[in-house]
Amino acid sequence: MKIANREKALAVLLESASITEAAAKCGLNEKTLRRYLDDEDFRTDYRSARRVVFEQNIVRLQSLHSGAVLTLERNLNCENPSVEVRAAQIIIEASRKDFETLDVLQRLEMLEDEFEKQTEKNRKPNNQKRF
Repeated sequence: MKIANREKALAVLLESASITEAAAKCGLNEKTLRRYLDDEDFRTDYRSARRVVFEQNIVRLQSLHSGAVLTLERNLNCENPSVEVRAAQIIIEASRKDFETLDVLQRLEMLEDEFEKQTEKNRKPNNQKRF
């Protein structure tokens, strides 16, 4: 596998919707890209690169969050009933999801604490003799 073609394939696969599209963009044969994707090292690099791109997109979305909330708030009183209702629906649904997420996180933290306590308890030497 040529390093230059491999790097080109990685970059183009990250921005393409399909292998066919990626092959056309980078000038490599579709079979070549499929062979690259069959290679374990290439797949590992591809997954790592996809994760980096995904995490960068999450950061971008988070930076837009305040503006989106302000837009929803503004649209609650824009004097267009259908827009106001839709903004209210979005706010209510987002609040519900946030509440559920916080609840799950709280439960997870409690389970982790309980697991940690149990693990610590099991690590302590038992001074009792067993017969």
